[in-house]
Amino acid sequence: MNRKEYLIYGCAIFFTASGFASVPSEKQTIFSALRELKKGKFIIQAGGYWSKPGKAQHINIDGLIGNDFTVSHQHGGNGLAGLGYLLDGPDKGWFRMNYGINAFYLGKTQVAGVVVQENTFANLSYKYKITHTPIYFLAKSTTEPFHSKKMALVIDAGLGSNFMKTGDFSESSLDGGNTLPDNPFSGRTTATLSAMIGVSLKLNHVLGNEPLECGYRFFYLGQGRFNKNTNQLLNTLNTGYIYANALMCSVSI
Repeated sequence: MNRKEYLIYGCAIFFTASGFASVPSEKQTIFSALRELKKGKFIIQAGGYWSKPGKAQHINIDGLIGNDFTVSHQHGGNGLAGLGYLLDGPDKGWFRMNYGINAFYLGKTQVAGVVVQENTFANLSYKYKITHTPIYFLAKSTTEPFHSKKMALVIDAGLGSNFMKTGDFSESSLDGGNTLPDNPFSGRTTATLSAMIGVSLKLNHVLGNEPLECGYRFFYLGQGRFNKNTNQLLNTLNTGYIYANALMCSVSI
C-alpha cells in the first residue's frame, strides 16, 4: 500500500477502536444529545506547514503533439489556522477520549515551471497557487504517562474532505514576447478525500487553568485540478497528490 492508503486505513482503525463509529443507544433522545453538545469545548489552532505541490505532466492537444509542463519551483510552505469543537468521550482518569469536528485553513502555496511546447520549444513559463480547507471528523486520545498531572501525550486522527482551491494560473513569455501566453487553464475548487494524524504534548496549567498543546500533524490533502479554457485540450492540469507536514499549537476555550 502507498502512504495514502496506510494513512486512511490507520485513521479508520483509530476511529473504530476508540468507539467513534459506534451506534448510539436507543435510549438516547434528541434533547439529551443537545445537552451533550453544550458540554463541548472550542479549540483554536495556529502554526505552519510545508508540502511539495505540483507535478510534471504532459497536456495532450487535439491534432498536435501537446505540451510538457515541467516543475521548477514548489513554494510549498505557509501558515495555517484551525478551529474545532470537541465533546467528551470515555474517561478512565489517566486516559481520555474526545470526539468532534475540526476545520483548518492552509495558506497559499505556489507552483511554477516551464511549458515546453510540442516537446521542443521552451518559450513560456507558468505558475499557479493552491489553498486548502480540510474539514475532519476528529477523534482525540489523551494519555497521562505515569499519571502525571503536569503533561499528557495526545494523539489525533481525522477523516473528512479537503476543499482544495486552485487559481491565479498565468503564463509568461520567455523569448522577449515573441511567444504569446495561451493561459489555457483556470482555477477550480475540488472536494477531495482527506485524512490527518498527529501527536502532541499537552502542558497543563500553562495558560491559567487551560492547557497549551503543541505538536506535529501529517495531512493527506488529495489532488486538485484546473478547468480547461478550450476544447482543444484533451486532458487538464492537476496538482498531483499533496501531503503536508505541520507544526502547530492549540488552546481550548
